[in-house]
Amino acid sequence: MTINNAFPDLPEYDPHPDLWNRIDAELTAAERFDDLVSSLPQTDPKADLWDSIEAELDGQVLPHPAVQPSKRRIGQVIRPLWTAVTAAAAVAAIVLIGFWTNRQSDARERMEYAIETGVANTASPVPADTDADRRAEAFIAQQCAAQTIACQQPEVHELRNQLAELTTEQQRLDQERQTFGDDPMLIRAQVKVENQRAEVTKELITLLRS
Repeated sequence: MTINNAFPDLPEYDPHPDLWNRIDAELTAAERFDDLVSSLPQTDPKADLWDSIEAELDGQVLPHPAVQPSKRRIGQVIRPLWTAVTAAAAVAAIVLIGFWTNRQSDARERMEYAIETGVANTASPVPADTDADRRAEAFIAQQCAAQTIACQQPEVHELRNQLAELTTEQQRLDQERQTFGDDPMLIRAQVKVENQRAEVTKELITLLRS
């Protein structure tokens, strides 16, 4: 058995069911913010507005009363402009707060998922060679040395070949883990190979004892 044969049987993990909905909500919020900014009112003041304001602040009187804006007129121009800008800024702030809250919530969920995955990986280490494994290998070798005809049976020969292949695959996966670290895919593949190796060993011992 090779690693390519082991991968198709490995479990698959689906993403969070609301992941795409949240991504779509973030994109929609960003588009609405862009539309809001582009739709803000653009009001150009009169050319002499600031001159009039400065003149009033300095206590000066403009030459002609027809072109001199009154305080009431100035207030009427400034107040609607300031009200519109304030309202647009408030709406933009609300959109930004909602957008930021969604991003923070999604980031926390991704972080929690990563932590849970890490704990699950470390909680399922690959079983190492134990004394039982070594005793089983010694028993098989002794039985085949004492019962040459029994070991030549097709069933026993096939099982011994499978056990040798699984042992070689296990050693190869162990070398890859030493090279690339405890990758979850390598760990799952090595656990599966170890389980198959234990099943073949048990079946082989049962045949040799019969």
